[in-house]
Amino acid sequence: MVHVKNFDYAVLENLPDMVTSKDRAGNLIRYYNYPFTFDIETTSFLTKSSQKMSCMYIWAMTINGVSVYGRTWKQLQFFLEEIRIRLKLDYYNRIIIYIHNLAYEFQFMSHRFEFLEVFARKKRHPIKALLSPGFELKCSLFLSGLSLEKTAENLTSVRVKKKVGQLDYNKLRHSETPLTDDEMEYVEYDVVILHFFIMEEMRKNKNDITKIPLTKTGYARNYCRDYIKSHTNYKQYRERLELEAPVDVDLFTILNKAFAGGYTHANVNYVEITIPNSVLESTVHSIDFTSSYPAQMVMHPYPRGNFKKIEITSKKMFEEYVNQYACVFKISFQNLQSIKQHDILSESKCEYLKNPQVDNGRIYYADIATTFLTDVDYKTFCKFYKWDNICIHEFWYTFYGYLPKPFVECILQLYSEKTKLKGVIGKEEEYLVLKGLLNALYGMCVTNPVNDEIEFSYELEKCWGKQKPSMGDALRKAYINNFKQFLCYQWGVWVTAWARYELLDLVSIINEDAVYMDTDSIKLMNYDSYKDDIKRHDERIKANLIKAVKFHGIDESLLNPCDIKGEHHFLGIWEHECEYTYFKTLGAKRYCFEKMMKESKKIEFHITVAGLSNKQFRTDGDFGDIITHLDDPEKDYMWKNATNYIVEHGKFKFFTDGMEIPSEYANRLVHTYVDEYMTDYLTDYNGVTIKVEEYSCIHLERSSYNCGFAEEFALFLEHFRNDDLEVEHFINPNKREELMIKPIIEWS
Repeated sequence: MVHVKNFDYAVLENLPDMVTSKDRAGNLIRYYNYPFTFDIETTSFLTKSSQKMSCMYIWAMTINGVSVYGRTWKQLQFFLEEIRIRLKLDYYNRIIIYIHNLAYEFQFMSHRFEFLEVFARKKRHPIKALLSPGFELKCSLFLSGLSLEKTAENLTSVRVKKKVGQLDYNKLRHSETPLTDDEMEYVEYDVVILHFFIMEEMRKNKNDITKIPLTKTGYARNYCRDYIKSHTNYKQYRERLELEAPVDVDLFTILNKAFAGGYTHANVNYVEITIPNSVLESTVHSIDFTSSYPAQMVMHPYPRGNFKKIEITSKKMFEEYVNQYACVFKISFQNLQSIKQHDILSESKCEYLKNPQVDNGRIYYADIATTFLTDVDYKTFCKFYKWDNICIHEFWYTFYGYLPKPFVECILQLYSEKTKLKGVIGKEEEYLVLKGLLNALYGMCVTNPVNDEIEFSYELEKCWGKQKPSMGDALRKAYINNFKQFLCYQWGVWVTAWARYELLDLVSIINEDAVYMDTDSIKLMNYDSYKDDIKRHDERIKANLIKAVKFHGIDESLLNPCDIKGEHHFLGIWEHECEYTYFKTLGAKRYCFEKMMKESKKIEFHITVAGLSNKQFRTDGDFGDIITHLDDPEKDYMWKNATNYIVEHGKFKFFTDGMEIPSEYANRLVHTYVDEYMTDYLTDYNGVTIKVEEYSCIHLERSSYNCGFAEEFALFLEHFRNDDLEVEHFINPNKREELMIKPIIEWS
């Protein structure tokens, strides 16, 4: 890396020609067609008065293949000003600087530099920001969707890995702290990796930096929109879409409240129990529903007309409508009682509850429960609950039909091409592109067009604020006035409803032997006993998929593409993933297991715990020696991760309620935002003291992790196993006020 004082500005003379693009206001902006990348390293510490503070001690950039660095903000300010003058940058002539996790650097820079425009969907998380004059900062994390380490692993043009462990963050540093060659290499690799990533993104977009979308989902939108435009009369397509669009505020509100994600839950009978054991002799198997969301979008019908609101006057009328039409409604159940081993109604989706009994956020029983469902949810509901009476408060319906043919063709072609390229040498980049497009299709269906608009202004408190646009105006802007829109929100609502329907249809059969479920997978015991049920489920799925493609007149072979090894992969069927030697769950997103690896024939211990590192270590025997896959196991910090800590303390015996992972092993960081000028004297790890100052910063502090049960769930477990249920409740917040489900809980 070259220090900024030694940088040869002649490098700027070799930049590629400029390209043009229009901003959101319609202004024509010219950009140098080459990415700049930027990163900073910081130290967090406590001031003499015990206030939390952080300071930057090195920054790095890549410019036309050259890595340059500086140690102070003043050096960066001078450097940017020199670039601005030499490249004649202004509002209409810019360079784009990519930063991985722009939110972090932005917090340090927002009060030291002047930002003219900031685009964000969440406070303190800008996606794009215009640094005056002529420097447009973009967040590559939104584009990649992965950490920088994972982004590096997915590079196809070069083989470069993010340096891990070369920069010990526990050491205090400032701008005068000498950095070793290893530490400098660590800093440089961060910006170099990002440079290669953006260069690959440019190649995907006709070598035009302005064509790179802001987010990963943007690729899928562009791909599908272009395909639909070229395979249909887009004007007529849009006219049909406008008829279906949920522009009525009341309709959109109930659709939003009925929307729910994938079903993730653990069978309460097996929480905290290691399987197999002396009582449960069967091992746990894992099965996956392949490409669940794409399969749902192809094979099932969706709301395809203008929703109408009606009054339901009888149970017979209600049953007729939910069996014939696409319906969404607000419903109350009296004496709602679970009849299966799994409780599927989320407490956060209930507007009113009386005397509820709650199974880790799911309703086991309630005197009265008021919630929002689609007809698909209701049919699933009937398999898992019984009740005495119902009351329909609000009811909307429309007719069913398949999704538009060109959209379905996009899904099937992406699935087919992705399968064909899997494992093909030399096609890694194309495979990753197709995989990313396929995975993004569902997300773009359910984008909420009426979220609060985030604004950044130096006149606001802490510079961040919200604007609440009229829901009616926002809906019309999203669907009627937006010629680029080719999707309807309700389609996304039904995608997850159908996915839960398919998952829970099989769960209802497996019932007690279903140990854990997560969106498109089931962990179950006695796998052999359910092979015929799984086969029947697969045959029904295949029949529905074939029926759908025949309706559209689409080639059936797209449903069952062949990979490089000659193996066929039918869309949307259950595949056996593995058999676990041991399995244990503590609830949703918290489980651990051991399994025999196919290649090494070694038993590996894994954890899946939200908020904890999932590093993997091989073990020999039950509590044998640990063999790390890391290059230098002698370095102490290399060993400190949650998986290793759990293994050292007894694995399954330690993985239980109240499990505590110390901060040095948990790899969790608490962020404290500081929005005011701070200065202090910092002594680095060499004993050298200098004055440091920041106009704003983020203080990072390591935190331990406690895997204890919520009080309500601990009580439920206790009383469930003693057949004596009476538990407290938990209220889960939602989005903007009009869309919030505000639970009213009554207790007798």
